[in-house]
Amino acid sequence: MTMNEHMIIMRLLTRTGRPIGAGVDDMLDALGYPDVVGRPILFRRMASLHKILRPMGLTIRYNPVDDVFYVDITTTLDIVPPQEILPDRLAATLLVVITLSYQEGGWVSVKRVQSTRKKSIRGIRADLRELENLGYVEMDGKDRVRPGVRVPFEVDYDTFFKRLAGGETTD
Repeated sequence: MTMNEHMIIMRLLTRTGRPIGAGVDDMLDALGYPDVVGRPILFRRMASLHKILRPMGLTIRYNPVDDVFYVDITTTLDIVPPQEILPDRLAATLLVVITLSYQEGGWVSVKRVQSTRKKSIRGIRADLRELENLGYVEMDGKDRVRPGVRVPFEVDYDTFFKRLAGGETTD
């Protein structure tokens, strides 16, 4: 393993734009690894890089919405400032968008969100506009919605879906 491989991976994992980070195929191509044989090598390299980054307060995380890995700042604070907590109505609407998007694999119709949320279309649109302004959802005109750029960085999907299914907790 060379430092150059770590540098290539790090550059891809910190790539900006939409989405932030890089997919497995992008990393395999950049490193010149063949698809099937290269995957285990890539994941070993990423695990090694993760160990190097950890003492610096950085970690490699996975964004299942965009199917990419990225570098994130780890925090030890469990306290969320009150201004960062979404009101219940917005949190409930966001939960529906995340769940439906996860089930359907991307964009979801606003009508489907409204039907699941059992709220007026006007109320749903108001919630979605607020969530869009905060970066939690992305709207495609007025008909479709999906989780926004902020969601993958603020939602721990493993814990979220385990708790949603009534499984393991992290307490």
